[in-house]
Amino acid sequence: MEDNRTVNFRDVAENYFSDTRVDCRYTISSQHDWSSHDWIGLFKVGCLTVKDYHTFAWALAPEGYQTGTDANCSVAFYSSYLPKPGGEAYQFVYVDEHGEVSAVSSPFSFCAPRPLDELVTVEQEKSGEEEEDGDDLLLVVPKSLILQSLLEGCQRDLRELHKRFETADVEVEREKEKWMMDRDEFESVRNKMRSQIDELKDNLRQSTEKIEELEQKQKDVQNTHENMCAELNGLLAERAENHQRIRELEQESATLTPQKLDIETELDRMKERVKKMTTQRRDEEKEKKDLQIENEQTHTDLRTLQERLEASERSTDALRRDLSELGSMQSHSHAELHQVRLQSAQINVQLSQANLALREGQAAWAQEREALRHSAELDKDRVQKLSRELQKKEEWLQEERTEREKLEVELGNEKDCNRELRASLRALQKEQEQHQLEKQELLDHIRVLELRLETETDAKWTEAASSPTPCIDSPPSSEEKPQHESSPEMSLSVLDSEQCSSHGSTEQSQKENENDTMWSH
Repeated sequence: MEDNRTVNFRDVAENYFSDTRVDCRYTISSQHDWSSHDWIGLFKVGCLTVKDYHTFAWALAPEGYQTGTDANCSVAFYSSYLPKPGGEAYQFVYVDEHGEVSAVSSPFSFCAPRPLDELVTVEQEKSGEEEEDGDDLLLVVPKSLILQSLLEGCQRDLRELHKRFETADVEVEREKEKWMMDRDEFESVRNKMRSQIDELKDNLRQSTEKIEELEQKQKDVQNTHENMCAELNGLLAERAENHQRIRELEQESATLTPQKLDIETELDRMKERVKKMTTQRRDEEKEKKDLQIENEQTHTDLRTLQERLEASERSTDALRRDLSELGSMQSHSHAELHQVRLQSAQINVQLSQANLALREGQAAWAQEREALRHSAELDKDRVQKLSRELQKKEEWLQEERTEREKLEVELGNEKDCNRELRASLRALQKEQEQHQLEKQELLDHIRVLELRLETETDAKWTEAASSPTPCIDSPPSSEEKPQHESSPEMSLSVLDSEQCSSHGSTEQSQKENENDTMWSH
């Protein structure tokens, strides 16, 4: 038969007992296409076809098995279908649904168990009315049964520990998922807070920039106000100088007007005098002829008078020019004074407008500064509140981390305990296997004793049958019967009950061992 190596047999022993169940353990590889029609047969070594099997069992797969994965499985061959002990070699053969061989185990044989005289006497308390007698029942029990009961108790404790460990794993996973959800929520909240803090920082920075711009504008307005005030002061000073000059000119004009009047009166006098002189000249011309000597004198006087007249005319022209200059200067000073008054009025209007704009700007800036200060205080309070919430979240996260570390430490301790339990389980499994062997040997020894007792009872009954007739007519009473005739029957019944109980407990322990082995794999 060909070995395709898609299935591997495990834990195949060299010898098996015919009167006990045989477990066949095997591993399905990922390359094997498992089917519910696959089967495992018990063949003699050297069989040529798959039809020459001694017995078979359907190849089972574990629950939740998926095609393409490795899986550890086992099937049981019961004692009623196993061959008798002998020297022939057998082997397990895995056959798929197409009738092709997928795996062949190593050869093994079936043998009879060896006897074992290790028995334990156990006292069993009576119940009911029998307790008043004060006698206890003595039972001969194999040591393997006691060890089996201890092993079953250990296995129950181990199953409880496994259940607790699974519930602890579920709780740890739940707490881990809850912690992950809380951490994600905290991260989202922290990111939102960070974005809000960044937005508030941007708003605060924009507010500070706006405040700085407003302060710069206020400085510019103050500078322009100072420049306008300085210009106004200069214009006022110039205005005062113009007023002073106007006053001086008015004073000069006031001083010049009497001089002008004096000059005009003197001019009028000179004109009158010239008129008088012209009349005198006329008289003298008339009297020229008469008075030549006087004429020369008059000529000399006339020349002097003409010179004086020319001088007075020149002085009069100079006074007229001065007077016209004074008039033009006075008109120019009046025009300048009017222009200065107009300029001062314009400056006053501009100054009032600037003061009004400055007051409005100061009021608006004060309102805006108050609003910005209020918003900055609100932003500051909000940032402090967010920072407090962030600190609380960080403290909560720290507490969660410490709890997680505690849970991890507890999980490590539970894993260490689980390792120790697994080690103790392996030791118990080894002891159980040894006890199984001892128990099997004890059962064989009990069978030998039963056969021996049967032979002895048969021999005694044959002796009783060959005894004289009075023994037949009047059989001996129960009191006259020897003790060794009744004691073998009692011991036989006790041993039969112990054998049945031991056989049932053996099968139960083997099932539990199979389950534990499947769990450990």
